[in-house]
Amino acid sequence: MNLPTKITVARLALIPLMIVSFCLQDLAFWVCAITASIFTVAGFTDFLDGYIARKYNLVTDMGKFLDPIADKILVIAGLFFVIYGRYTDFIVPYVAMICAIIIIAREFIIGLLRQLAALKSFVIAADKSGKVKTVVTLSALTTLLFSPLHYVIAWLGFVELIVATLLTVWSGALYLYKNRGVFVSAPDGKEE
Repeated sequence: MNLPTKITVARLALIPLMIVSFCLQDLAFWVCAITASIFTVAGFTDFLDGYIARKYNLVTDMGKFLDPIADKILVIAGLFFVIYGRYTDFIVPYVAMICAIIIIAREFIIGLLRQLAALKSFVIAADKSGKVKTVVTLSALTTLLFSPLHYVIAWLGFVELIVATLLTVWSGALYLYKNRGVFVSAPDGKEE
């Protein structure tokens, strides 16, 4: 297991710590900062493992498999914390829940698209819109996890979450459009 893969595994290992921290937030108000800090470190490892893998040519099949799984689990955990903690309900109730459903739905749709492409021996590479979407989503969730500390932070996180959701829709539409050939088959079953 090379360094980028170890960093990805570390991101997965941080998620249970984040869950424990989130569950302890009722004991002390400031514990939300610990949860948010763990999430921030985990989010940074998403950038770090990819950077090291590309810079030092350490891309592996295991890394390609684990990295998107770790990303999705991290984002879903962050979305769950924000919804369960009702961090944006004082602004506009249920918006975080709607955003979460859109973000998770996009991940499922693109995951299914990738599986369909793999069955047809196509490779769908990540593109810039997806990477930007991930950065903005992680930033929004980090901000929202710090939001119990001050209502201005909550407003900033709320705006970031709306932007992340719009980018999610945009990047999902781009992925589907750019890879629409995956859905096209000739009458004899061969690709056109």
